[in-house]
Amino acid sequence: MDAKKIFLCFAIMLGVFSSCNQAKRGIYLNESPVVAEKVLVGGEEVIVLNPALLKDTVIFPISYFMEDIEILKLDSKDEALIYPSPVEISDNYILVKSGMSQQGDYNARVRIPCKLFDKKGNFISDIGAIGQGAGEYQMIYAMQLDEKNQRVYLMPWQTNSILVYDLQGNVLDPIPLPYRSNKGVFKVEGNRVTVAVLPFPAVPLVAWVQNLQGEVLHEIPRGHLEMAFDFSNEIESSQNTTAMDLSFWFWPSRQDSLYHIDAERGKLIPRFTCTFEKDKLEPHSYGEWAKHFVGNTSTIVHVTGPDGHKTEGKTPAYYIVDKETLRGSYFRIENDILGGEAIDWPLGVFNKGYYALNMDPGNLEEWIETLLKGDKLSEKMRARLTQIQETIDPEDNNYILYAKIKK
Repeated sequence: MDAKKIFLCFAIMLGVFSSCNQAKRGIYLNESPVVAEKVLVGGEEVIVLNPALLKDTVIFPISYFMEDIEILKLDSKDEALIYPSPVEISDNYILVKSGMSQQGDYNARVRIPCKLFDKKGNFISDIGAIGQGAGEYQMIYAMQLDEKNQRVYLMPWQTNSILVYDLQGNVLDPIPLPYRSNKGVFKVEGNRVTVAVLPFPAVPLVAWVQNLQGEVLHEIPRGHLEMAFDFSNEIESSQNTTAMDLSFWFWPSRQDSLYHIDAERGKLIPRFTCTFEKDKLEPHSYGEWAKHFVGNTSTIVHVTGPDGHKTEGKTPAYYIVDKETLRGSYFRIENDILGGEAIDWPLGVFNKGYYALNMDPGNLEEWIETLLKGDKLSEKMRARLTQIQETIDPEDNNYILYAKIKK
């Protein structure tokens, strides 16, 4: 288990988030203090958080941020079966990331390729295949569902190209990369591709802008971001706004920022950072939503057992900062649409403008049974879950729960 996963294993949610612009922009942060300031760095405005100013935990209902949840049963034909992998949503399609069975010996696990469905749950096609040939891969690190241009783009963990397919799964010419990506993120916009990679010593850049033919238009040197060749590090881009955001999870930890990649000018622009005291600097992540920046660090947790023995440990503390008012707090998100359960790892709850959860039918059935015993469901949702409970079968394909973020 890598360092990031170990760190996240101790997650006990401390917080939630929301907008705050007078009465309409949010009741949730109205009483929270101003915790950040806007400063100019190289002529660009950066929001700088002082974590010492963060106070109480604010609890937000997830309905504050997103539309009503859709619950979709996927096609159960053999070739459509999937694992609980991450998904990407567009207006009319659902792309499920390649996955691997979780049971048994690692070498005996079955891998499946990415799969595309429509929003009625109908299976359309495998996207690529597991293997070493043209259009084939072992594991995918980043993906993009481009409904407008009828394309799917996949970026394997270690690759010299971005793989390209049409929406029927046909293999098209890949996009060559001028530098090898070990872990990378990207965004294709027309004939322009913005790519960012872990800035290992063998790669002189952290990001670049190129065309579909691999010709580099702008280079962004790795500079201070250079890191040792260690796959414990992560590169992240949630793309919940029109900008391509970029942040890193460093191991060991270091001070850094969430950036925007300006593809027009070929610049890496810091947008949000946190002034950790040196002795309190821990591994941390940043994220961006439409009206907020979010992040996490760790805090000391004291636990006293039944015998009076006291122990100490560290758990992530999640915080949110309003981009406009600069008010902020620790936060927690509760899924008020589905019974009020706290949502783990709130920084990653939204991706490319959607909330999405991929659930095994057995796990979903147990969850529904628990929810129906409670009294926090709306009548509409209670009726919907009761209907699913009556028809669900352990042999079903997975179910996708998704909702679009409110604008």
